[in-house]
Amino acid sequence: MPVNRRKLEKTARRVLEAEGVDGAELSILVVDDAHMAVFNRQYRGKNRPTDVLAFRLQDAAADGVHPELLGDVVISAETARRTAAEVRATADEELALYLIHGILHLLGYDDTRSAPARAMNRRQKELLAQYG
Repeated sequence: MPVNRRKLEKTARRVLEAEGVDGAELSILVVDDAHMAVFNRQYRGKNRPTDVLAFRLQDAAADGVHPELLGDVVISAETARRTAAEVRATADEELALYLIHGILHLLGYDDTRSAPARAMNRRQKELLAQYG
């Protein structure tokens, strides 16, 4: 699936700016479901693809990692395309949603507990409406 890299980069920059993060770096990797399943199995123990994974490096600063390096966001283009068709969105919109979700995780947002998950979901919707 063709991916609009410039749009993803622009979305990432705008989200970081909106969150008050200046001078930070992150990597964005867009993969197919097969590769995403490998990452998901290796890092989460789940033998299936997922939409997005975020690998935060901020906690590794004490291990010599530069604090301006936020981490990595891995997105499944196939999942985005499939889900976009189900929810009547474009693949680009779905990719932007996944990217925003991943960046929020890199910035410390949590979606595993109810109150923080609601806050993350609310912020994600705001950012998607503005920059997605």
